[in-house]
Amino acid sequence: MQQVTRVTIALPRDLWENIKKTVPAGKRSGLVAQALENELRRRKRAEQFDNLRQHQETMRQKYGVLPSSADDIEQMRRERDNEQSSLR
Repeated sequence: MQQVTRVTIALPRDLWENIKKTVPAGKRSGLVAQALENELRRRKRAEQFDNLRQHQETMRQKYGVLPSSADDIEQMRRERDNEQSSLR
């Protein structure tokens, strides 16, 4: 069983009134917990994207702009497909 900690939070009155109208009394804590988990995940993803962008910028400064590898990958796929076709 998951441990539970009781906390006191302050919400805007309109928000709380809307929650009381919309969510049954026994489900409100779950709603708040789920919303907080979603927000924490969103913030973690945003932080990871920022870290990735910083890393990309560091690599760009160190190595310059590199050509796209999409054309190379497409060429390798064509070569592989041709080789496999000739084996049949």
